[in-house]
This record gives sequence, C-alpha cells and structure tokens, in this order.
Amino acid sequence: MTTYTSHAERAGSWWVAQCDEVPGAISQVKRLNEVQAAQREAIAWVAGVPESSVEVHVVASITPEVDREIDELRHLRAELEDQEARAMGMSREIARSLKAQGYTVREIGVVLGVSHQRAQQLIHDGSAGQLRRA
Repeated sequence: MTTYTSHAERAGSWWVAQCDEVPGAISQVKRLNEVQAAQREAIAWVAGVPESSVEVHVVASITPEVDREIDELRHLRAELEDQEARAMGMSREIARSLKAQGYTVREIGVVLGVSHQRAQQLIHDGSAGQLRRA
C-alpha cells in the first residue's frame, strides 16, 4: 500500500483535488468527503496500479488564514500526544517505583489519582508480553 497526498481546493460549488506525487491525477467532486475515493481511482488509473494499493491523504485548503489555524491545531494535537505519552511513561515509572518500595496498589492509585485497577495496569504495562513468553 502506497500513501499519496492530494490537495483539494474549492472551485465554485466543486472540490478539485490533485495528487502531489502523480501528475495528472486530478478529480472533481461535489463534496469534500468524496475526494479520497475519487483521488484513489484517479491515482490508480494514471499510475497504472490497482486501487487497492492506493491510500490517499487529503489536505483541504480553505483560505490562507484558516489553513494556518488548521496547521496550528495539528501542531498542538501532536504536542498533546507527545505530552500524553510522556505522562503515561512517568505514571508507569512512578507506579513501578512505588511498588518496589513496598506501597500497595491501592496506595499507588491514591497517590497517582487513578483507580487501584489502573495502578495495577500501570505497574504491569509492557511486562505482560514478557510474562507470557517466559
């Protein structure tokens, strides 16, 4: 499966999309949610590959101002995902450290502000596969 990027812009009451990687793979649809399927078909036809091997990432352009706001939103979401991953890693480390120091799972849950079931999961996250293989 190959992923292609197609940019879509509104032209009157139509959306016109063009693939970045496959010149000539252009499609025109009434609704933005139709761009992906139309571009998959156009890319497959122009590139001479099966549609099943084509994945399309659609980038819709509204106005320069809105596009900048959307870029900022995507950036913020990516930062949030990174911070969530870091927080999850810290939670695991703290839970395991407290368990190693003799704290109960219920105490760890209170300290971390999670249920004792979640504290138990944090302590054993990542090690479950290792335990099953042993």
